[in-house]
Amino acid sequence: MHAVRSLTTAAIVLALASTAIACSGNGGTGQGGGHAAASGAPQDATADPGADGNSRTAESGLGKVADMNGVAELVKSATECNGFSRDKDDTFTGIDGNYDDNDAAVTARIEATNKAFSIKDHASCYGESAIDNVHKMMLIDDMATFEAAYKKYQRSDGDTHTRYFVGQNFAVQLNGRSDEEEALVRAGSLGINCSPNFVPPAGFRSEPAQADGCILTDYVG
Repeated sequence: MHAVRSLTTAAIVLALASTAIACSGNGGTGQGGGHAAASGAPQDATADPGADGNSRTAESGLGKVADMNGVAELVKSATECNGFSRDKDDTFTGIDGNYDDNDAAVTARIEATNKAFSIKDHASCYGESAIDNVHKMMLIDDMATFEAAYKKYQRSDGDTHTRYFVGQNFAVQLNGRSDEEEALVRAGSLGINCSPNFVPPAGFRSEPAQADGCILTDYVG
């Protein structure tokens, strides 16, 4: 997978409190420093025991948003998010290829991707560089469906890095620094990694995701 790269504090707190609601590291390489805290659920979300004790997935203790604006607020709490857009090229590059036109075949392909990944809505914004740092944001209808589709994609791509960060009903890919990804984790997300060769270092979370063979982790490497 290709690496794809502030509202006021009061507004962020309000958004988190009302909906209980999470960048790839070092210039978009995905090779972050991995310093996210190995604590449990985000401070502003309702805590849940998760996968370690009551058969509920770790996602049930993560953030949840009401709409795409909520996802954008989450990203803005962790990094720059300028030029909010629903440009399909910005959003789908990396997960479903590049688009150069707007013909019926392209539209059909996007609709097929939306269905396969259970994407209800999608948008993008820019980080520090409007050319290199594109953040992808997706509102997900069914997280189990998204994870299953992402599992097939990541394993076919051969990428072992943690690229996407998920909550209960959203997925974000940041093209940013590892500290921005860590801030996204603290804001209410965990990284999803479906590579059979990925094992987070000791001290970081590694909990089963809904898709068999995928894990949720707070390691951003």
